[in-house]
Amino acid sequence: MAKLNFDKIYNDYSRLVYWAAYRVVAQCETAEDVTQTVFERVLLNESKLARLNEPQLKSWLYRVATNLALDITRKGMRERLDAEPLSEEIPDESPTPEAEAMERNRTERIRAAIDSLDEAYRQVILLHYYSELTVREISECTGISEGTIKSRLVRARMLLADKLKDEVDLR
Repeated sequence: MAKLNFDKIYNDYSRLVYWAAYRVVAQCETAEDVTQTVFERVLLNESKLARLNEPQLKSWLYRVATNLALDITRKGMRERLDAEPLSEEIPDESPTPEAEAMERNRTERIRAAIDSLDEAYRQVILLHYYSELTVREISECTGISEGTIKSRLVRARMLLADKLKDEVDLR
């Protein structure tokens, strides 16, 4: 029987799990809690998961994260997003307070625009850009055809561009 390499699974898929949960709960601390719970379940189901191939494992992780997040949402624990995701922030060596404030403002505007998208568009944007999944991987995880994923990405980008077109210097 194959041995499960927990560290590799965590390093490879923690972003996917985090953003799958975040997509549902839209609150960083809750998404972090879901991520921790998912990886606790990985340890509890080690023998079962060791038999899965990579796409099956990725799908299992995505589904567990989504289902746990939905359970939390159903219990009325949804909050507004307001912080960076797990281990995403790499501190700049010497940013000025003004530069930090401008970047924070820019990030908030982009997040608000993403948050205002319909669920189908928000999901593909978060999975593609924040979890860094390919169209094929998103399709495998969600069960939605690659063509639909591609068209949703194009439409989501157009909607975001329209929402942000009046913003100044989003670079």
